[in-house]
Amino acid sequence: MTLLFSIFWGLFGFPPSTHRYEQRRRRMTERYTQYHGIAASEAFKRFLELEGYVNSPNYENDMEDIKSLVYKGSPESLVVKRYHELRKYKEIKAYTKKGVESDSPLLKEFKQLQQTAHSTAFKQRVVYLKNKQKHKESDAYKQLQEYRQLKKSSVIKEYYRLEKKYKTVFQEMDSWTTVLADEFQDGRLNTSRWNTQSFWGLKMPMAGYVQNTEYQHTDPACVAVKDHRLCITTHQATQRGMAWDKQFGFMPRQFDYTSGMVNTVDKFEVQYGKIEVKLRFSPVKNIYHAFWLNSSETTPAISVFNYCNHSLETGIYRSSGNDHHSHRIRFNAENFYVIEMEWNEHHISWRLNGKEIAKKANTVNTPLYLHLASGIIGKIRAEKLPCHFEIDRIKVYKKMS
Repeated sequence: MTLLFSIFWGLFGFPPSTHRYEQRRRRMTERYTQYHGIAASEAFKRFLELEGYVNSPNYENDMEDIKSLVYKGSPESLVVKRYHELRKYKEIKAYTKKGVESDSPLLKEFKQLQQTAHSTAFKQRVVYLKNKQKHKESDAYKQLQEYRQLKKSSVIKEYYRLEKKYKTVFQEMDSWTTVLADEFQDGRLNTSRWNTQSFWGLKMPMAGYVQNTEYQHTDPACVAVKDHRLCITTHQATQRGMAWDKQFGFMPRQFDYTSGMVNTVDKFEVQYGKIEVKLRFSPVKNIYHAFWLNSSETTPAISVFNYCNHSLETGIYRSSGNDHHSHRIRFNAENFYVIEMEWNEHHISWRLNGKEIAKKANTVNTPLYLHLASGIIGKIRAEKLPCHFEIDRIKVYKKMS
C-alpha cells in the first residue's frame, strides 16, 4: 500500500481497493498452483531423482569405477601380450606362415588366444579401455547430462524462482486446509449447512424471536440466493412475532420491519482457524449487518464484523467483560469487501481487504457456530428500504497439524 493511500485510510476511512487486493490474491494463487503443478510433474520428479543420484556417493563411486578401467594391466592387455609372445615360437611361425599343424600345447594356446583377440567383442572392449573419454559413454555420465539439461530448463528454473521469492508465502498457504466453503453456486440455500432461525428459535417454539431492542421480525423469507450470492433483505412489512426482554422474557409484539439471518447451529462449529467473507451491503442509518461467531449461551462470542452507522465493530465478548473496537469506515454500497479474521490460541486478528485493522489477545477457547444477520436498531426512512446484505462467499480454514 502506498504512503498516500495509507494517509487516506487514516484520515478518511477508505478501505484498500477490493479489486487490487483480489487481483494480488489471484496472481499469488496462480503462482502457488504453478509451483505445485511443477512439483507434481514427471519432469520435476525425474529431476529430483537425478539430483539425488549425481550428488550421492553412488555417483562418485560409479564414475571412479569407470575411470579405473584402463587398458594397461587389464586382462585384455595380457591376452594381447601373450598372443604376440607366442608368435615368436617356431611352431607358431610354421602355422601362421605355412599352415603347419602340430600337437604343440603352445599352438593350442595360440589358437585359443587368436580366436579371442580377433573377436568383435574383444576388439570393442580394447577400444573402450583405451578410450580416455569412455566415462562419457556410461549410464552415470548420461544421467549427469540429463540432470544438467533439466536443471537448465525453463520449467525447473521457474520452480526455484518461485520458491526463492515466495517460499514463506507458499509455506503459509500449505499450512491451511478448507473446512467450509460456500460460494452459493447452486442457486439456493444449502439447508444441510445453514439455518434461517436463531439458536433458541430452533430449540423452542418461538421461531424468529429477536431482542426487544430491535425493530425487525426475523423472517426466513428474507433470506434467498440470488445471482449466486446469499442475500439477506430488510423490508418494511408488518408482522407479529416474539421478542426477548431481559426482565419479562419472551413477549409477543408487532413489528414494522422484517429481516433475516443464517447460522450453522448444530451443523458446523469452528475453534481456531481463519474465516473469510466477501460481502457488500446497503449502509443505511440504523440498520446493522453482522457476522458473529456464537455459542449456545450469550457469551462467549466473537464479532467478525458488525457494521452500523459508518462504524465497523470487531471484538470479543465474554461474561467477564468485552474487548471490542469500532473503526470509522465508510462502505460503498456498490462495492464488495473482503473481511478476514484469524483466530488461534494466542490472538485474534482482523483484516479488511488484506489490511490488518485490529488484533487482540485471545480469551475464547471453545467451538462457536457462524451467524450472519441484518437488523434494525432505530427508525428507518421508508425510501431507504428494501436494504440488502449480500454474501458472495464464505470460507473457513483450519491450520494443519
